[in-house]
Formats: sequence, C-alpha cells, structure tokens
Amino acid sequence: MTTKRAADALNFPAVCEIDPIPVTLNVNESTSPGKLHCGTLPDSTTSSHTNGAVPFEIQRLDEICVSSRRAVVQGLGFDEGAVAAIVGAPNSGKTALAVSLAIAAASRSERWLDLKVAGGPVLYFAAEAPASVKARARAAAALIEPPRSGAFYLSGAVPEIGGEVTTEVDTERVIASISAVQTTEGERVCLVIFDTLASCLGGGDENNGGMLRLVASAKRIAACTGACVVLVHHPSKGDSATLRGHGSLSAACDSIIRIDEHPGGLRIATLAKARDHATQLHLRFELETVTLPERDTFGDPLSTIVVRPSRQAAPRPRPTGQRQRELIAELERRYRAGERSWDDTTVCRAGRALGMHRNSLRDALRGLQKAGYLLGPPDQLSLKFPPESAPASAKS
Repeated sequence: MTTKRAADALNFPAVCEIDPIPVTLNVNESTSPGKLHCGTLPDSTTSSHTNGAVPFEIQRLDEICVSSRRAVVQGLGFDEGAVAAIVGAPNSGKTALAVSLAIAAASRSERWLDLKVAGGPVLYFAAEAPASVKARARAAAALIEPPRSGAFYLSGAVPEIGGEVTTEVDTERVIASISAVQTTEGERVCLVIFDTLASCLGGGDENNGGMLRLVASAKRIAACTGACVVLVHHPSKGDSATLRGHGSLSAACDSIIRIDEHPGGLRIATLAKARDHATQLHLRFELETVTLPERDTFGDPLSTIVVRPSRQAAPRPRPTGQRQRELIAELERRYRAGERSWDDTTVCRAGRALGMHRNSLRDALRGLQKAGYLLGPPDQLSLKFPPESAPASAKS
C-alpha cells in the first residue's frame, strides 16, 4: 500500500479546493514555436479531448511568487508545515535534545546550540515517559537567561495516530489540542513533538500499514495547523544511518537529525536530510546532570539531564573492522612520514607487512573504499580523513 492510498483510506476531508485554470493552444494566432497560450477551452474541445475532465491548477514560471516558510530554527528545515524527525539510539540524548529545542522555542530564546530561533508556542506529546520529560523541561527552562515563562505545553496522552481504528479520531484530537493552545496564546503553535513515534503507532505495524497511517496523519497535522511536526524515533537496528520501519517515513520527512554518541560524553546531532538546506550540519552537545528542588521517596534530591553546547572537537572517524583499522593506521603513519597517495599494490604490500592474509587484505581495502575512507582511482588512493599532524617538510 502506498502513502497516498493510506491517506485516502483515512477519509480525511480535503484541506483546500483548487480553482482550475483551463489551458489551450490557440492555433488561430501566430505563436512562437512551443509557446503556450492560456484561455478558456472551447466546449467542443473540452468534450472531444478531455471528456469533461477538470484540469489541474497550473502556473507559468514568471507568475510564480516564491516565499520561504517561517522557520522555527535556522538552517535545519524545521519550518512551518514541515515534518521532521530526531533519530537516535537509546540513551543517545534524543529526548533531551527535543526538550531543549522545545524550551528554546517556547521561551523565545535568541539562539539554540548557536542557531537562531524563531519562538512560539510548543505542544509536546510525551507518550513514552511524561514524568521524565516534565523534569527535563523544568530543568531546561531554568537555564534560560533572563528567566521568563514560555508557552510550553506538555501532554502525557498517547495519540494513537498509527492505529487501524484510532488514527482518524486521534488525529482530529491532536488538531483540536493545537487549536486550543493557539486560542489560549493568541498565536500559531510552531512545534508539535511526538515522543516517541513507536509509542504513537497504536498497535499498527511500523513496517507496513501502521507507519503509513502515522505518516499520513503527521502530514495532515502539519498542513492543517502550520506547525512543524517533529517525530522522535529510533534508527534501524541493522543500519544506524537509516530510520526504523517503513521507508515512507524517511521519504515524508522534510528534515532528519541523527544523533551519534562519541567517547568523552560528546554527542553530535547531524542534519542527515533537508529538502531546502545543506545537509551535514553538525550540532555538538553534552548531557549534564542537574539537581531539581523536589526530593524522592528517600528524601534525596531528584536529578535529571539537560543539554549543554559542547566545544569538544569531533573525533576522527574510524573504520569498524579490525583489519580496516590496522590498514588505515598504517596509511596514516605513512602520511605523517610525507606520503600523500598510494596505488592499490602499495596498499596491499603494506597490509602484507602487517601480517594480513591476502583475502582479508583485499576485503579490508574494498571496505575502506566503499566506506569512503580511501578516495580516488586504484592508482592514486588518498585518505579522506588525513591526520592533523605531519612533518614540517611534508607540509611545505
């Protein structure tokens, strides 16, 4: 089933109606080659060539006015009417990042992780762990300077926008909730966050109909309210670079942020997909434990985590396989000695000198090329990530 068919199955009312613009080529006028003239189609033409069908709305390029959508955050594609995803493995900090963004927008902070922010009301559906999200939101709000109240609304409800029976009803309830916030605040909600996507499937299959319904629902919410809908989700178990579940989710998202954890507590949020922005924007952050004024059952202070910008340098990417790591380390050593490129024969000699078997050596070489650690043709291979330090003579 396609996303369109899933959306049709929901029987959502149309968002807008399109006034048709009839088009015809007037052969009685002298025209430039290929020039299309606009006008009313004669009845005879309509009946003989279109069987009475209403044409789609069309526009000439020189009549199109291009206007950018209002952005919530600079350069991320988190814009009005967009669907976005924040993706990360368990304990990667995806909820902490989503809460931090929501508080920054609701509090009208000037910047968030060094990016400009356009503020506005936020509605956060903490479908998986509402108590944890509440604690993190309060802690994040306490970091805002100067202190100010923000239009951050939290719901512990679980909108089942992927369920076979519940999708249509719960989608309308979400839209009604957004409308209630807008009425209270007197302005449009800028962010609606669902944390997590899996919790909102309503028993639907994330690899089939459940995900298709949820995607259609998210797009409808964004289109009807103008809010940016953010889905907090998990990566695929087999490939951390992809989203878990049906491919319709990745296709529907205007932007995708992927979170990776690195040694030393560094997290890097990478803009992996954006329709209208350059990808590979990196946001570095760390998770910091803070103490809340409340106390637990035993009288000890409660604690939670908040997002802090990090100035740690991004670690050098390393191959995953042991043989690949050994081979790339040897090439980095040679790079520091002044060599800048190698043919594949030289690389194989280097591998054999390390005691690698011929077959495993070839596999390691192909793996480094496929993963992008070695670039160029077989007679001139070079390192994509050269070492920072090299002999002075090599740099000159």
